[in-house]
Amino acid sequence: MRNIRDYIEIAYDADATDVDILVQDALDRWALIPDDSDVKADTRGNTVTLTGHVRTWAEHDAVIGAAWMARGVSYIDDELGITG
Repeated sequence: MRNIRDYIEIAYDADATDVDILVQDALDRWALIPDDSDVKADTRGNTVTLTGHVRTWAEHDAVIGAAWMARGVSYIDDELGITG
């Protein structure tokens, strides 16, 4: 046999708890003022929607990166506002 193509995809739904923990840990590490950021992560299937506000671009990038680290995340809808 030649030219066999495998189009099988194995996918997991994103774990909402895992996303929340990773996002909160990122905020704890990068926040200029602890507990000042207001970020909510809504997980549906493989999509994570991040809403709320952060103070700096560093916090923003840390939250986005943390959400990507969660197992099963295929798409992130970034609706975060930067207030700093």
